[in-house]
Amino acid sequence: MLSKPQYLYQAKLIIDCFPKKDYDSIPKETLKYIEDNMKVDSNIVINPEISLEEQDIDPQTWEFLQKIADDVSDREFYEEYKKDIAQYLNLANEQNEGYKARVDNINLNKDVSKLQKENQKLPKAKELIYGYQKVISNKDEEIKKLEQECNSLKEMLNRIPKFIRMLFLRNKKVKLLEEKNSR
Repeated sequence: MLSKPQYLYQAKLIIDCFPKKDYDSIPKETLKYIEDNMKVDSNIVINPEISLEEQDIDPQTWEFLQKIADDVSDREFYEEYKKDIAQYLNLANEQNEGYKARVDNINLNKDVSKLQKENQKLPKAKELIYGYQKVISNKDEEIKKLEQECNSLKEMLNRIPKFIRMLFLRNKKVKLLEEKNSR
């Protein structure tokens, strides 16, 4: 029975005889573990010309090689499984993109109908704005006209005899008008 470093060395010798494809399928971490923990022993020799069953291979080496083989087959299975899952996810993502596009189209149609309703309000808003602009532009003219009318009313009031004016001034509205004009 070999010690752990010795059977790791024996496993390394056997692995080195593998074809390149099989050797490359072994995880790099496993190879590093073997190299870091093995002990070179000149008494342990593997002849690649003779089958392993005919050579003196330690049972622990066989167990270790079986674990490596199981690990490699598990990895290959999971790689295939990952590919299947990746294909499924790609298909689901493509279908999801189509769904998103339909949802976006529905949302865009809703937005378009809202904009159409808002656009129907634009002519009314334009009319109001035009009316406000017209009123604002005419405001100064209207103020001048009102001032002229007010001044002419003042002059007329001043021409009326005093006792008649007193009768008018009892009316509060006339008083307010006179007070505003005197300011």
